[in-house]
Amino acid sequence: MYLGIFTNINDLAAKNYFFLNDFLFAPIFIFISYTIVSNIAEKNYKGTVHYKYLMTAYKVKIVCTILFSLVYAFYYRGGDTFIYLYNVVQLRDLLATNTEAWYYVLFHSNSFEAAYHMSDYMINGGSYLTDSSTKVVIFFAFFVGFLCFNSYVFLSLVCSMIALIGCWKLYRVFAELYPTLHKEMAISCLFLPSVCFWSAGLLKDPICVGALGIFTYSIYDLLIKKRAPLKNLFLIGLMIYVIVSIKVYIILSYAPAVFMWIFSRYRYTIQSPFIKAIIGPVMMVLGVGVGVLVLTQMARFAERYAFEELMRTAKDTQNWLVYSSQLSGSTSFYTLGDIEYSMMGLLKVAPKAINVSLFRPYIWEAKKPMLFIASIEGMITFFMTVRLIFKSGFINFIKMIADNPEVQFCIIFSVIFAFAVGFTSFNFGALARYKIPFMPFYYIALFILSDTQKKQAPQLVKSN
Repeated sequence: MYLGIFTNINDLAAKNYFFLNDFLFAPIFIFISYTIVSNIAEKNYKGTVHYKYLMTAYKVKIVCTILFSLVYAFYYRGGDTFIYLYNVVQLRDLLATNTEAWYYVLFHSNSFEAAYHMSDYMINGGSYLTDSSTKVVIFFAFFVGFLCFNSYVFLSLVCSMIALIGCWKLYRVFAELYPTLHKEMAISCLFLPSVCFWSAGLLKDPICVGALGIFTYSIYDLLIKKRAPLKNLFLIGLMIYVIVSIKVYIILSYAPAVFMWIFSRYRYTIQSPFIKAIIGPVMMVLGVGVGVLVLTQMARFAERYAFEELMRTAKDTQNWLVYSSQLSGSTSFYTLGDIEYSMMGLLKVAPKAINVSLFRPYIWEAKKPMLFIASIEGMITFFMTVRLIFKSGFINFIKMIADNPEVQFCIIFSVIFAFAVGFTSFNFGALARYKIPFMPFYYIALFILSDTQKKQAPQLVKSN
């Protein structure tokens, strides 16, 4: 089988994950990317705190990518990240031996011709290529792979840099809006351990994190800063396409939240006190309506997005994850109790699903080293949330959320997304990875609310 000049399929079959091309091309990528990032930092941020944050975030990302590669190779001993690589490798071999078969497999993966060739050439019958979400990653990695003879570490570094760009864009949005909280925004967007690690490999997650960050910045730049309309419209359209192609539920969670953010921002331009008072609840209702409308319209064009189909898929996924976890003796799975697969059933189970995404696994549920790290992060998140509610008071906590457009945006997206992944993961290991798109937003909201509460405290003392 053709794998460039450094590897062969027998090596892959023997699960040798790293080859000479990794040691040759990965350092080259690191040198080039470091030069580019340092030049950008020098040109745009020299003499500011942003310079330090960008350079540190870059170095952290490189270290996390190397750690991620080692963990998947020697701790997990495989995983979907290497299946992506295997598919890329076999596509390269197929291009060299049967161009017609390669064309059908890559560009018409659901056709009869592709199915015929996949059974002969592709691992797992080409199942990763027939799934639209995994195919995006393979398609991307296949063409980037020409630059590095399919170096796994090189491809992982490229995906990590996409995630870093998105995280940096997200940081720039909130650092501009809250310049006195630049350190807190940097922690939220650039240095959360779970986000740094799980967005650092050849997976769908780094691409989604990167696209979501660019999407958020483009919306902010276009609708709030009112700059570069053509560029931002193009980026918004492209990022929506990328996210929908990989993980459509991100957009479904994000749409009502960003709708609420924009309209809450425009509320400041309203002069009438009455209209300003009622615009918040109205926008909340409209935001939920937009989310329902998006889902309804998608269901018209794709049956799998209809509510009944989503429920059926969720149920099948949950049953399979629980069964496979029990079969393998895994201690990483969780349940939400008996679930009624209806709208009312979803509302009943929502608090449990949100809780599991935000705060679990608890320390006593972490039976593996990787889960122990996730449990520490969950414990910190729980402590920060409870402490904030206790210090501000529950009523005032709700009021602070209602008074701040950015907090509303972050909380709405976080809660919807936390429910989505908590309801469908049913495995703590998978959950740690799936929840990373909303974690920066949740921490941003916590830090903004904490700052608001601190500013309120002296005023409350004076009034008393």
